Amino acid sequence: MAYARRLEFLPFTRPMLGQEEIAELIDSIESGWITTGPKAARFEEALQDYNGVPSCLVMNSATTAQEISLQVLGLQPGDEVITTSLTWVSTLSTVILQGGVPVLVDIDPATMSIDPARIEAAVTPRTRGIIPVHLTGLPAPMEAIWAIARKHGLWVVEDAAQAMGATYRGRRIGADPRSVLSVYSFHPNKNMTTGEGGAIVCHDPELVGRIKRLRFHGIERDAWKRYAKDGSPHFDVLEPARKANFMDLQAAMGLHQLRKLDGFNARRRQLFLRYLELLADLDEVALPLPGDAEHGHCFHLFVLRIRPEKAGMDRDAFVARLKDENIGTGIHYRPVHLHAYYQDYYASHPGALPKDGLRHTEWSGERLLSLPLWPGLREEDQDQVVAAIRHILANR
Repeated sequence: MAYARRLEFLPFTRPMLGQEEIAELIDSIESGWITTGPKAARFEEALQDYNGVPSCLVMNSATTAQEISLQVLGLQPGDEVITTSLTWVSTLSTVILQGGVPVLVDIDPATMSIDPARIEAAVTPRTRGIIPVHLTGLPAPMEAIWAIARKHGLWVVEDAAQAMGATYRGRRIGADPRSVLSVYSFHPNKNMTTGEGGAIVCHDPELVGRIKRLRFHGIERDAWKRYAKDGSPHFDVLEPARKANFMDLQAAMGLHQLRKLDGFNARRRQLFLRYLELLADLDEVALPLPGDAEHGHCFHLFVLRIRPEKAGMDRDAFVARLKDENIGTGIHYRPVHLHAYYQDYYASHPGALPKDGLRHTEWSGERLLSLPLWPGLREEDQDQVVAAIRHILANR
């Protein structure tokens, strides 16, 4: 069949919002509860039930959730946190904003997750914790990470921004108490969305009250209830804090998105596996792993890596050619240590980088791109993506 260029631009992702979310939003507006209120509380309870966790506290973003996580864990200036550079910048910036030092180790080139074999060599007397990232929705190898943390007395905070619905050894990501805190994201490009928003899973009941205070001006407990019939207009501020609360307007979307999540992820899995089948014979690209019984992928992103020596072009040229064919892509991610600020930062903190470098991280970072993937993507859309890839490689 002759190749035909796609006529309309296909984005790499798109949120899936339906009439249920619209009706719930209208109900919130008509009720008068548009900021933090009863629906936000219901959404927290629904998240706890879905993920099998004792406490899940929602707030305005996953970035704020990670900032608060590090604050309640008492990270101090000069404290070190081991993590990966192949992530969104907030994984590192939140450490720096709290005064800590993000210490980077290389990835496993097969999974693109932080390599546990390299973590232990990075532990120093200043190390306080580890932040593994479940990149693309594929769970990191947590058993090895927890073992290292236990051996050295470190805390673990899971960056689960891309992992809603993923599982590790049969449990939802965030459900194992060996990670004291985990952070979810509900950004529009995630598997479920509330427009913006995030949440902290907490396994330490002593931290829950402080997390609640830190997300809303330092006010004790459920400040929103002061406007309810059974509430009190009086409140007390216990410490300076952010305004990072989660709105009922967001919860109106989230309540229905969460009910749809397993269906969304099942559809993502179908499309992910179909990409693997359709692209299996191409030597010009390295394909992602689909997970296994232990590492239960939620198929947030389909990230392939271009092999320039075989494709005859680098990643950026390949992305530009796909754009010319009306196919959108994403880059998840450019390694954080290569951004301008972080190049200067690590020049002044050379001990926070491994002596043998971040070879696998940089190799992947130069070659990776995300193909269109969301539950509403049609097979014919996917066929056009694959046809465009084959056309570009055949005419290089």
